[in-house]
Amino acid sequence: MSGYTLYWKPGSGSMVVEAALRMIGVAFDAVEVDDTADTAFLALNPAGKVPVLKLACGPVIAESAAILISLDDMFPEARLLPPRGRSGHVKAVQWLIFMATNIYPACLRYYYPERHTTDPAPEAAEAIRSQAALDMDRDFARLAAAVQGPFLTGQTMTITDVYAAMLADWYDSAKNTPEIKALVGRVLENPAVAEAWRHHGFGA
Repeated sequence: MSGYTLYWKPGSGSMVVEAALRMIGVAFDAVEVDDTADTAFLALNPAGKVPVLKLACGPVIAESAAILISLDDMFPEARLLPPRGRSGHVKAVQWLIFMATNIYPACLRYYYPERHTTDPAPEAAEAIRSQAALDMDRDFARLAAAVQGPFLTGQTMTITDVYAAMLADWYDSAKNTPEIKALVGRVLENPAVAEAWRHHGFGA
């Protein structure tokens, strides 16, 4: 048994957390969650969502962006994010939060529109799905325009780039955008990321 436990599901946002743990090089146990509505899992995260990371010292963290920022705080030598106090750190955190609060929720509206309306009419769900696609097209275009030399914050890959690659894999229009497609390819050159990518069934 290791000191860290990652609760995960295939194809989910837990991929980027597994990638971070592998990039750090810390041992962890991976517990696949079959039912996020299970009472035992809800005791860990009442929101009923993965990823959840149980830390070696006891606390439990939910929400992928919060987990990544916490891991960067605990393992600064791993350089998941650029060093604090530099402009690259601010930019990486900004894009991470932008994606977590804009693109990630839009992905959920796109694939599960019925969860976001009380109107049972098919037209209601389709309207939500269509708007989600427009939102993602706009936000991925902003992301693509921000890629520079060759990552979001310059020459060095950060966990923010991995997060962007993960979201792009969920949306065909994004992963076929030249700038985003190139970013995904560069991210997957990292062996730790590639292993987490395969384990979660991404790239299918």
